[in-house]
Amino acid sequence: MSKLLLLDGNSMLFRAYYATLYTHRMSTSNGIPTNAVFGFIMMLNKAIDIIKPDSILVAWDAGKPTFRHKQFAAYKGTRKPLDEDLIVQFPIVREFLDATGIKRFEIEGYEADDIIGSMAKTNSKGMTTILTSDRDLLQLIDDTTHVLLMKKGLSDMDLMDVENFKEKYNLMPKQIIDLKGIMGDSSDNIPGVAGIGEKGATKLLVQYGSLENVYENIDQIKGKQKEKLLNDKENAFMSKELATIYTSMDFPFTIQDCKFDGYDEKVNDFYQKYE
Repeated sequence: MSKLLLLDGNSMLFRAYYATLYTHRMSTSNGIPTNAVFGFIMMLNKAIDIIKPDSILVAWDAGKPTFRHKQFAAYKGTRKPLDEDLIVQFPIVREFLDATGIKRFEIEGYEADDIIGSMAKTNSKGMTTILTSDRDLLQLIDDTTHVLLMKKGLSDMDLMDVENFKEKYNLMPKQIIDLKGIMGDSSDNIPGVAGIGEKGATKLLVQYGSLENVYENIDQIKGKQKEKLLNDKENAFMSKELATIYTSMDFPFTIQDCKFDGYDEKVNDFYQKYE
């Protein structure tokens, strides 16, 4: 069975930057910051050692607006501006990937999550592993898709499959979108139902299975929780939709175009350039 490694580029570069910001600051002799690039490469190398992929694709966000902003203008509206030292490293990481020969892709109107979800579906006859620090991608876990989830620093990774996801969260991976529908997600400015957090949302989903079933059985729910659910019903369904990764994208390339046989020798020139 062929093995595809998908990287959530933005998530991994953010992780690399903040994991090294105070402990491993790096720059070239002419002052170009490189700590995030260094961290990104370290995480990628470890994932390659673990997975030993036949193909690799790095997916990137193309920026605003996406189709989710058309649904909800305030989507991700609370994000803080990026540090300038991080911004300048985005093109450097892309330069690294081009030097290695690793395929990268981004497209306007969609997020990296949608590229990853669609590629994982395309590779349904193979095995896909997603490297990310974004728990939203856990919804894609199934029999042929696993998530290598970053936990701390650059080396602490947790390989999540259906069984250990169920053990850890007491839910099925696909229920992540129902969970976000109820509890929301402050990092993406997804509202959910005001006043119901992760614990309450999980309890509802264990009992009723899905957001739709929660509302179909709303008369069985009592007190303030019922009141909160009724008050924010529209937000709940919109939030579930916002949290759902799109998995039906068409690509101008195939998995074969993402074939990985090791780094191209040109990467040595990149290493020298950035010291």
